[in-house]
Amino acid sequence: MDTETNERVAQRSRIAWHWPAFFFVIGTGWFALFFLSRSPVTHVASSWSSTVAMWLAMSIVMMSTTAVPVLHSLADVVRKTSFAVWWVFLVAYLVMWALYSVAAASLQMLLGGLGWMDGHSTQSWLSGLILLAAGVYQFSSFKQRCQSECVSPMTFFLRYWREGVWGGFKMGLRHGATCIGCCWALMLLAFVGGMVNAAFMALCALVMALEKFPTIGTKITRPLGIALVATGISVLAFDFISAAPIEVHQHL
Repeated sequence: MDTETNERVAQRSRIAWHWPAFFFVIGTGWFALFFLSRSPVTHVASSWSSTVAMWLAMSIVMMSTTAVPVLHSLADVVRKTSFAVWWVFLVAYLVMWALYSVAAASLQMLLGGLGWMDGHSTQSWLSGLILLAAGVYQFSSFKQRCQSECVSPMTFFLRYWREGVWGGFKMGLRHGATCIGCCWALMLLAFVGGMVNAAFMALCALVMALEKFPTIGTKITRPLGIALVATGISVLAFDFISAAPIEVHQHL
């Protein structure tokens, strides 16, 4: 073999194990979430630390799944250099979602303290407001700006590329912040569907992943927003009607 061929073989061997390792970890995470959703322990009120742990597990598994397009683009960029940049980028990306998880868990504990949550499910009026807010956010310019960087990973790397492992970490932090800007409201729908509902979490992950694909991402954002707004209004209307006192007229 000549030098070029040897380098090509070495390059392929460096890349070969990264994706299988990544998908193995994600698959194991989904299995763990499904197991937790079936456990009666997770359906009762939890401490702050266990709530943070639950949000961490959910966010890491779900948002790693949705990050496949940007990770694929980064793999193409670093193919001829060190794949350490790829892993460091992923770690930094998940650090940002870990911070989001701490904030979301704190919000959940606050809502529980106010009596607006029962275990891991919110009261119907609050569910309606969350659905409505998530739907309206789909039309915001900030959402669209963040989403544009998610659906065009190469544009993101051309604009914010930093050399080296430390540069990969900084890019991961930035993309994590961008991803939170795109998906934070959809993630809060966990309050509506139930924190331990594995099917609902899988559906949300699928929707958020589709929003990041270049060909269909921007095409589903507004229809999804309309559906969320309509559902939120329906839930609020039903809650209002069911809470209204019923007058009983007695005829003598």
